[in-house]
Amino acid sequence: MSVKAVAFDIDGTLYPNRSMYFHSLPFYLLHLRQVTAFSKIRRDIRDIVPVEDFSGLQADLLGRELGLDREQASRVVEDIFYGEWENIFKRVRPFPGVGELLADLRKKGIRTAALSDFPVGRKLEYFGLDGRWDLVMSSNESGYLKPSKEPFLELARRLDLNPADILYVGNNFEYDVLGSREAGMKSAYIAPSWKRKRSEPDFQFSRYSQLTSYIEGLLSS
Repeated sequence: MSVKAVAFDIDGTLYPNRSMYFHSLPFYLLHLRQVTAFSKIRRDIRDIVPVEDFSGLQADLLGRELGLDREQASRVVEDIFYGEWENIFKRVRPFPGVGELLADLRKKGIRTAALSDFPVGRKLEYFGLDGRWDLVMSSNESGYLKPSKEPFLELARRLDLNPADILYVGNNFEYDVLGSREAGMKSAYIAPSWKRKRSEPDFQFSRYSQLTSYIEGLLSS
């Protein structure tokens, strides 16, 4: 079983969600109406196929929920969700072992990538993980959100690899595991033991030391 690249989701995968939720609480309370509307329209977008203008569609749907025109809704997205919210991640720390795993993969010649449903911005820099990636991209660059296979296929195209040679690591079973497998990738699911699945992921883990051992096994087989 070959692995030429390991790609990671970011939110909830490189860091514990509980830390982000804790630090985001004032943000959620301050922008409750916008957060509720944004969460709803992001769910709606996942069911729309095809998407020809992702940013425009997102702004139109958000504007409909908030009573704003496209330009006003676009500013809400950029200023609040892609701007103000990003600053919260200055206080969030990655899971133990993430940095060591990335360094080890690159030392072994394994390519590393990050694929997030949200624009990555400066998150990786705040986590101390910038400069350790061959590719960093957001799903909406493909025009779709996970679990559509299109973001994963675009990731493979940009890495110039067969999807079967990529291991995708994520914390959302539907979006990350099923989406990556639909695209033909291998999947690793990070979750506590009570959220484990009986099938589907190629590997399930709760600590990055376990993922490191699993990848070492793949490379030696």
